[in-house]
Amino acid sequence: MKKIGLFIICLLITMHVNAETTIKKAQFVRCVDGDTAVFNVDGQETKYRFLAIDTPESVKPNTAVEEFGKDASEYTCNKLTNAKEIVIEYENSNKTDKYGRYLGWIWVDGSLLQKELITVGYAKVAYIYGKYRYTESLCLIQSLAKKEEYGLWGSETEDGYCSTVDLTGVDDIIDYSKINDNNSNNETLSNSEQKAYDMFEKIENIQNKVEKYVGKNEDKLTNVGFIIFIIIGVVYLIINEFKK
Repeated sequence: MKKIGLFIICLLITMHVNAETTIKKAQFVRCVDGDTAVFNVDGQETKYRFLAIDTPESVKPNTAVEEFGKDASEYTCNKLTNAKEIVIEYENSNKTDKYGRYLGWIWVDGSLLQKELITVGYAKVAYIYGKYRYTESLCLIQSLAKKEEYGLWGSETEDGYCSTVDLTGVDDIIDYSKINDNNSNNETLSNSEQKAYDMFEKIENIQNKVEKYVGKNEDKLTNVGFIIFIIIGVVYLIINEFKK
């Protein structure tokens, strides 16, 4: 019975924290190129690759500067340098790339930077390794930029990833006001370590209560109805603990 109780606790805790994205506030440190920059997050300088897009190369070693590479880099650097607020939204399923760089949606003063770069033709949707939150809308925006031959679409013809996406019923609305809809917390998680500690402290507290109750009623646990009663009790404890 103890194992059943602990399993239920772990399952419900997982459901509680298993959101699609996480947000953190960031401070701009320096530009790298059109789709990469360095931010200070939680007091640490970290390089971020902008999730789900690719801009023409402008600083890659042993690689010629590509058309619109400098334009994309200048656009990004200007936006970040003059930003009043920068928020990074992570896809919890894909926080880093194979080079160890952090990946994120970059919100600048309430506008998604990836969307802006695609809109003006300085970026295309690329490097998609999962189901991301804004991919379909970005593909629609890319199709509009391509139609108008903005930026790189004056010479680029390949849609890349977006050629596989069905845009039926998709809209181009990417709304900052809805950033918390699938977020793991409605506030930035700069104190994530403390939150984790508090969570596991609550788990331990619940575990102790369950074990104490089970010890007093061990002779009744062969009754299926009583087991169901215990399960309901565990759920009640969890709800109360997380309301505190």
